[in-house]
Amino acid sequence: MNRYRYFKIPLVILTFAAIQRSQIGTLTISSVHPDLLLAGTIFLGLTEGREVGAVVGFIFGLFADSFASVPFGVSSLVYAVMGYIAGMVEVTTFPDSRLVDTAIVAITAGGGEAFLGALLNVLGINTLFDQKFTEVVLVATLLTVVLSVPVVPLLRWVLAMGTEERPPSRRGIRD
Repeated sequence: MNRYRYFKIPLVILTFAAIQRSQIGTLTISSVHPDLLLAGTIFLGLTEGREVGAVVGFIFGLFADSFASVPFGVSSLVYAVMGYIAGMVEVTTFPDSRLVDTAIVAITAGGGEAFLGALLNVLGINTLFDQKFTEVVLVATLLTVVLSVPVVPLLRWVLAMGTEERPPSRRGIRD
């Protein structure tokens, strides 16, 4: 294992957080902001596994809650669950391919946006989800999927830098 790996993941977390708070994170498509923190959670869960996905999701959720007008901890719950689910692909029999990675990103991004919207609705918090639930879920999911095409392979490369091979994957191995 690469000993610098433990320094790379926090740098990736800081990079996603900085991009979310920059002008890029404030761009809108049909009045929907890209959720780069959820996307980063899913990407790191997909590349690093369940535990990293859940922890990164919790951290990104705390960061998102500190800038949003939602109860503290709601985003942390949603992001941690989606990071864990994205990381579950590591122990499945799915082949290790970009198409499978893209499908997992689409499912978890759509599920995460829908889960967040439903949770906010249950808590009685009025947001953009109330007026445009389907549009928000579709646009945010599409943006995450498009972003995943270059970012997931880049993350795999950055996190494996300094080692002879790609980090081991447990996909396809039955216990």
